[in-house]
Amino acid sequence: MIPKSLSIAMAGLIALATVASGHPGESHALPRAELYRRQLEANKRHIVARNCASQIAEFNAKRKAKRDLEKRSAEPILNGRYFRHQESATSTGTADSPTYTTIQNSTCVTTPKVTEGPYYINNELLRQDIREDQVGVNLILDIGVMDVTTCQPLDQALVEIWHCNATGHYSGFTSANMGGGGNGIAPGGNGSAPLGSMSPLAGTPGGRGGSTSMTDQLRFLRGGYATNSEGMVEFSSVYPGFYTGRTVHIHIMVHTNYSVASNGSVISHSGTVRHIGQLFFDDALNEKITTQGVYANTTETRTYNDEDSILDSENADGYNAYASTEFVGETETDGILAYITIGVDPTFVTSITSDNYASGELE
Repeated sequence: MIPKSLSIAMAGLIALATVASGHPGESHALPRAELYRRQLEANKRHIVARNCASQIAEFNAKRKAKRDLEKRSAEPILNGRYFRHQESATSTGTADSPTYTTIQNSTCVTTPKVTEGPYYINNELLRQDIREDQVGVNLILDIGVMDVTTCQPLDQALVEIWHCNATGHYSGFTSANMGGGGNGIAPGGNGSAPLGSMSPLAGTPGGRGGSTSMTDQLRFLRGGYATNSEGMVEFSSVYPGFYTGRTVHIHIMVHTNYSVASNGSVISHSGTVRHIGQLFFDDALNEKITTQGVYANTTETRTYNDEDSILDSENADGYNAYASTEFVGETETDGILAYITIGVDPTFVTSITSDNYASGELE
């Protein structure tokens, strides 16, 4: 929801001052001048995004009229972000076109308070279905991108996402210790992996800033795709798990003017990065999913939303980093539809810091 008033809260300033990289044990204090600059940028984007409220509401009305998943209803739970579905309709069940045809009125206008984190990999595949062999609750992720300077959907923007699997492991880092608490100490245990795709935990903690060294060239639960003419893109994934020090979350990056190699990989540094952020889910839904099935087969320690400092930062100053969610069927095990809109200022430029790259020749 776009707030109707803007306030510069001390809590937001504190979050900005302490968050730098998006994972525990990697933050450091920002200089006062940098803190002030980022706060001014946040305020500017907040104001222009607020001015798009009527356009987002219009998109929302059109989108609701064309919902086509099975068994949906309008029974809201948890401030309208988490829904159950009982009304019958026709399902599309594909990732080729968005489930909704216009942008939803649930807008995440997050500021660039975090980098891509230690588990980003450059030059990932251009694809919408990122599941590969990963098991868990199916997740359909509808993402809208809006130009907050024009209040219009932003087409042909590359939206890139990546997240851990059901047992808390990122592809490319399956033998690395994940996360860790605020002291940078990573958890132990062997974090059983689905389908035998991972080895027991080894290696070193994620470190403070920068990128963790890759341990493999697996690519599950990573990918990017362009928004359509309505500013929408849809991904097929599995609901993320958690790892020690972090709540359930998905990383998002938005590029413009990017290039794609002949091998189907995005050339990460070919265009301009306009947004880096994370999206989150209500803990009631997290609890339903992560306490059953493969999600329970982990030695990682659960971190809740109210314990995650990155979520606090992403939601600072009234921004909304929560995805709206609905059941595809009768229960959460039938699959989850999640949607969120990313407000992007096309004049803003940020950069990728990771020095990790997917293998393969780019042409």
